[in-house]
Amino acid sequence: MKRRFKAFIMNDYEGAPYAEWIKTGEKTIETRTRSFSYRGDLVICCGKTNSTGPNAGKALCVVELWKIRDMRKGDEEAAGVICRSGIKAFLFRNWRHFSRDFEFAPERVSGAWQSIFEITIPDDVKIIPRPDIIPFEEKD
Repeated sequence: MKRRFKAFIMNDYEGAPYAEWIKTGEKTIETRTRSFSYRGDLVICCGKTNSTGPNAGKALCVVELWKIRDMRKGDEEAAGVICRSGIKAFLFRNWRHFSRDFEFAPERVSGAWQSIFEITIPDDVKIIPRPDIIPFEEKD
């Protein structure tokens, strides 16, 4: 049985390993200039071309994208970036790790690079819940 998931590419830059920070729960909000209608599970993948370090080209974890809204000043620490006008905050929760990181291959890309695509999780890879990673607490 194929386990297909929606996926999302982030990069690990020197001094700002965003994909790694999502994996470890240090970054619980991603920011983008564009939004999309999808909500649900997303595999966080580390880009191969623009990333540095051992995560480049690998699928790292699964998170639930549960909300997209305009970024607020109070999001800066959880996002790891400064609040700017026009930026969207993607709020994650429900972290799960893989029994091993694996190289990913996009099966269907929809739209620009900031969009989601599909991947298949290899049969030998287990998905392990991480209830110890606490999501950003929304304050109204």
